[in-house]
Amino acid sequence: MKTLRLTSFGIRGFIGDSLTPKTVMDYASAFGSFLEGGTVLLGRDTRSSSPMIHAEVLSSLLAAGCDVVDFGVCPTPVLQYSVKPYKARGGVSISGGHNGMGWNAVTLIDSEGALFESVSGEAVMDLFHAGDFRFASWDQMGRHSHALDFFDPYLAALEKHINADGIRDADLRILIDPVGGAGCSYLKAFARRFGFSLIPMNAEPSGYLAREPEPRPRSALQMASIIKHLKGDAGFLLSSDMGRMSIVTETGEPASEEYTFAIIASHILSKKTGTIVTNCCTTRAMDDITALKKASLVKAKVGQASIIAALADEDGLLGGEGCGSVACPEFSQAFDGFLMMALVMEAMAENNCTVSELLNALPRYHIVKKAVPCGAHDGYKAVEYLQSEWAPSTKGEVDLTDGVRVDWEDGWIHARISQTEQIVRIISEATSKAKAEKRADELKRVIRREI
Repeated sequence: MKTLRLTSFGIRGFIGDSLTPKTVMDYASAFGSFLEGGTVLLGRDTRSSSPMIHAEVLSSLLAAGCDVVDFGVCPTPVLQYSVKPYKARGGVSISGGHNGMGWNAVTLIDSEGALFESVSGEAVMDLFHAGDFRFASWDQMGRHSHALDFFDPYLAALEKHINADGIRDADLRILIDPVGGAGCSYLKAFARRFGFSLIPMNAEPSGYLAREPEPRPRSALQMASIIKHLKGDAGFLLSSDMGRMSIVTETGEPASEEYTFAIIASHILSKKTGTIVTNCCTTRAMDDITALKKASLVKAKVGQASIIAALADEDGLLGGEGCGSVACPEFSQAFDGFLMMALVMEAMAENNCTVSELLNALPRYHIVKKAVPCGAHDGYKAVEYLQSEWAPSTKGEVDLTDGVRVDWEDGWIHARISQTEQIVRIISEATSKAKAEKRADELKRVIRREI
């Protein structure tokens, strides 16, 4: 059984298995009960299961007395941005994001446009487990309306934060692959607004995801094989919710998703200084970049909710993760693929350089990512062993911020329980690929022994 994943900001599961109609309706009812009415924005991606979940969430919110503004198929970061202009109490995004075809998720958004933080999320979870739901009387049920024009205001706001004229003058030719997800119908308007030539790939919203939805080098091989032939200046791969992105250079190099944040942070810090927030398992290039730019680097737990909360606490300039996600709190509280694409194009335009030149200007390390499938109980047992027994024996610098990380002079390794999948994630980075691989394989064997 593919176990239901419960977090402070939502639920995630496999359709027809752990994510059932009753589970979705109970969770949406708990959210509506927590809000005690008010306006809620609702959006979804294009997965074949998303219309079903949309209907379940909609009916549950209306029954709880919430007025629902329906955005239909909408990228999660656009929905997050729209919460404040619509003066909504919150929002619900239905999207499996970077997970495979059979997965889907119900994600909760607060009144600031951020993912739900732990205190509010735990209150919703308490209502969910207790089955203690608020049901409005027949004359107090919520109203259902449709959002008709929300992307143009979003683009207008984004344009104010980007050197759009510089991008237009650069006359860029850009490949974009939204993996058949929520961004498909919005790419042409984005290209028109910022004045670049668009070459879309896998951009039909059919409900079928034409490649692995997690943007990373192995997902980018199709784009990498044709970008030179099409004379593209850069290529962008997105997750189905538009929250993660990886880059393909004009030479056909599928860059690690780790370098999306690094390129953008280096560009932003060349213009102004401030605190950068990332998680505890993002490439060491971020340490090097912030040190070079004389900026502060704060490391938080993994996940958008943790990064956004730390940005607020630190009055941060920019936040992001090595999975290919970036947020600019001056613009919104979301990991935003449109923002990321615009900032990379801005960096190319303002520096009059190629995306490969931006990439090659960064400190480069070899990073390896592996996973050990396991149930939650076994996973936590293994990580506890790593923290108490294995890490102290490594003679490295140990960090227990999230899972366990060990640093050495020539690299580091990190292991933690995934919030979105039934796995223990392993990330190893070193000055050589062989060393990164060796350490990852050794840790994988240790974890398998303990589960």
